[in-house]
Amino acid sequence: MAVITEYDLSGFVCPLSKVKAIQLLESLEDRETAKIILGDSESLKSVAQELKSRGLKPAFEQNGGSKFTLTVTK
Repeated sequence: MAVITEYDLSGFVCPLSKVKAIQLLESLEDRETAKIILGDSESLKSVAQELKSRGLKPAFEQNGGSKFTLTVTK
């Protein structure tokens, strides 16, 4: 069973949240899964766009009012 690592970036705002998300994506091994927690919709849009441009399709869920989780496998 695959290990899913969780990264809480909700304390960062865009563009720093996007920079941090890209750094962790680049550190993932092939077929490794990460949950990226973001704290605002601007970060969500920016990170989701970056994932799409890399050919990755994240699963998305909203946690409470202002936190968003993207689950992505490299």
